[in-house]
Amino acid sequence: MKTVLLSLLLINSNNILSSTKAENTYNKLIKEIRCMVCQNQNIAESEAPLAVDLRKKIKTMLNEGKSELFIKNYLSERYSDFILYDPPMKIRNIILWFGPFIFLLFLGLYFFRNKT
Repeated sequence: MKTVLLSLLLINSNNILSSTKAENTYNKLIKEIRCMVCQNQNIAESEAPLAVDLRKKIKTMLNEGKSELFIKNYLSERYSDFILYDPPMKIRNIILWFGPFIFLLFLGLYFFRNKT
């Protein structure tokens, strides 16, 4: 009897642990994904229909056992890297990462040359 209760307790604790982990991952992901309609909000804050659909899709994918990386790649393929608040560094978006620094460099050179 004790063995049966102990095994039921262990099974239940594993489900609670996995659901808590999935819930934490879900909350983290919906804060890291940009709403493509609002563009200044994450999908956790947005009530746009697309954001609602994306939250449902993420929850479904987590329930299916998909990883956080898989979900981010899935969304990036469909909506571009712009959907991620922290886009990966790739050749095609290198200007996104280094563009501001290059602009400041040219601006500084321009003002330096015109000063003298």
